[in-house]
Amino acid sequence: ILPPSHMHSIAEKKIKKILKKDSESGSKWRIYNMTHMTRTYPAGKRIDSSNYNPIIPWAVGSQMVALNFQSPSTASYLNDGRFRQNGHCGYVLKPPSAKGILPLHQEPLIVRIRILSGSCLPKHNESSVDRIIDPFIKIRVHDALVENCKEVHQALSKKTKYIDNNGFNPVWAEEKFHEFEVHLPDVAIMEFLLLDSNVGNDEVVGFSAIPVSCLRRGYRSILIRNKQACRTGRFDFAMILADIQICSTE
Repeated sequence: ILPPSHMHSIAEKKIKKILKKDSESGSKWRIYNMTHMTRTYPAGKRIDSSNYNPIIPWAVGSQMVALNFQSPSTASYLNDGRFRQNGHCGYVLKPPSAKGILPLHQEPLIVRIRILSGSCLPKHNESSVDRIIDPFIKIRVHDALVENCKEVHQALSKKTKYIDNNGFNPVWAEEKFHEFEVHLPDVAIMEFLLLDSNVGNDEVVGFSAIPVSCLRRGYRSILIRNKQACRTGRFDFAMILADIQICSTE
């Protein structure tokens, strides 16, 4: 057994290799991380500064999940949401499941969300003087679950219709809820992406990322940030209004 003073740095590729060894690999790594430090980091081949998804390293209790920050991406959005929950003080406590306080196989939660309206949603490109955003919202939950005795990342997505030429006060007034089953609620993160149907390739205009454990029931304002996670300039007042329901599967 290695002394607690030993710390391991584990590359992205090795994360997958460790978890594929056997059905107990995730649990063993989690137990190891209760007394030792682990750092994970992106593969060296990511010369475009892209990222791996940090959900699984967080789920197994890795203390330092290093990411590339040169290019905004889903990974950087999730990282912003993870550390915003306590005012960006620089660290957050491990979730109970990673400390062995809660079992890994938790009772799933059902999260239902419907998007009602938006306010002051900026267009994709500030220099496009004659264009008005055709906004729509993509909701995506990033979760960790055990599949075939292996821990895997799961991303489920739903989206609204687009509103033609209205970023000032678009109204979706969705009647049906978008439903998500969340298997590891104390690790999972809900991602809200603002997109413009005028722009191809699902180019993100702004986002908000909220840990599922921080979601609150009822009518909630969700603040939208730019891709650098700031609420300045065009994003000073950008927000969407949502109706959120949370219940157990029982």
